Amino acid sequence: CIARRLVTLNRRSLRATRSLFLPHLHRHADSNYRRSMLNLDFINRTAKISRIIMIRIENLTQSYGLKNINCHIPQGKLVGIMGANGTGKSTLLKTIAGILPIADGEIWFNHDKLSTMSASQKSRQLAYLAQNIEIHWDLSVYDVIALGLSNPLNKAKEQEKVQSISDTFSVSHLLKKPFRQLSGGEKSRVQLARCCIKGAPLLLADEPIAALDPYYQIDIMEQLKSLTPKHTVAVAIHHLSLAYKFCDEVILLHNGKIIANGETQIVLNTENLAKAFGVKVKFDRIKKEIFGIEKLEI
Repeated sequence: CIARRLVTLNRRSLRATRSLFLPHLHRHADSNYRRSMLNLDFINRTAKISRIIMIRIENLTQSYGLKNINCHIPQGKLVGIMGANGTGKSTLLKTIAGILPIADGEIWFNHDKLSTMSASQKSRQLAYLAQNIEIHWDLSVYDVIALGLSNPLNKAKEQEKVQSISDTFSVSHLLKKPFRQLSGGEKSRVQLARCCIKGAPLLLADEPIAALDPYYQIDIMEQLKSLTPKHTVAVAIHHLSLAYKFCDEVILLHNGKIIANGETQIVLNTENLAKAFGVKVKFDRIKKEIFGIEKLEI
């Protein structure tokens, strides 16, 4: 399509050809929806395409606590969904995943409404990593990872895909071990491999580092970051420093509403963190670190 072709143009070629393409851009971006999906800005008849929007959330309200949520998740980015306990992070992720029905509003996957997508369509588009990663059956690591396949495969093809994704997440040496005997960090890696084996373009991860020690907290965030820009990742996360370091963008919630969303270093500022978490912090913007976290007196 015309917009996809434009994304590949560099600035010089965009200026040189704007007289040809701008009429098409105006025509195809007349609605707010199409304009927002391409993130187009028309200033003095020039077009700036900064990114492609993968998910657009419009006026989403849930009885579980979300109120009039409007935001988007750009393609190929690691996006942190942040906020204090009970503010709606998991509810938002589960709604995007289609686990919770939408009470009011709409969610768009590219040009498709979530409310009209079939279960098989959703499965092709996304994978969901739940907060509780325990399995109460005696399954091997191989069997757990294979559960993530969208369709049954012959044995040789299944083994090939399981081996490949195991190599990616460095769990090949665990394939024959019982899943229940793994450490917490190993279980998280294996479950991440299970989610990624089908190659869905979107991964939703609900607080995947909350119960892990510092080594595996960093490890899992590195793994999630490595999936971009080929894949898009949205992760519910409490850890301020790791979110500041790894997330490209943040959606910051407070009492079921959005305080701010956008680039991480802009959203996670002194005022927003005080409002969302009741803390004051220090920043090192060069090293992308948050430190010196202290509780604010109420």
